[in-house]
Amino acid sequence: MATPPPNQENFEKLLAFLHPDRERAGEKYELLRLKLVEYFRSRACMYAEELADETLNRLAKKVAEGEEIRDTMRYCYGLARWVWMEHSRRPEVNNMSFDDLPVAPFVLQDSLVRKEREACFQHCLRGLPDKERELVVEYWDHENRPHRDARREMAERLQITPTALRIRVSRIKDKLKACFSDCLERGAAKMK
Repeated sequence: MATPPPNQENFEKLLAFLHPDRERAGEKYELLRLKLVEYFRSRACMYAEELADETLNRLAKKVAEGEEIRDTMRYCYGLARWVWMEHSRRPEVNNMSFDDLPVAPFVLQDSLVRKEREACFQHCLRGLPDKERELVVEYWDHENRPHRDARREMAERLQITPTALRIRVSRIKDKLKACFSDCLERGAAKMK
């Protein structure tokens, strides 16, 4: 099941829509594709890459037609839902024998994605200043104690209110999220 690529003009318009800098646009495109592939794989789809490409082709067409798109990822997921529904309604998909199924190393791919995510998380955690890293790790790590009690004790030890502690941790988490997202984008760009 091969998906034809978008025409060059539509593809160029899509890249320009994603980011004015062509290299950053390419990185964003690859990240969108990776997220769409994960979306289709989460539905046990044997053609995740092809359906992700079809979704991006439709996005390129919509951008070329001048469609107003405010949230690119949300719009892509909406397109992906339609692509998935159309795909799953096809008779050949529902009547495929086991022998006709394509060989796909899902376990290996999932393992690689999981390893990349873990490596990015560890990289970002190590990038925090020591005090912030210790604070967020302690905040998350309460194996045998209720979170509320442990966090109340943390706030008392730091001589701040529990609300101030939550705000402080939230700011650290925002830093981690930004770093994590950037790390994954760089990883997706390397996969080209």
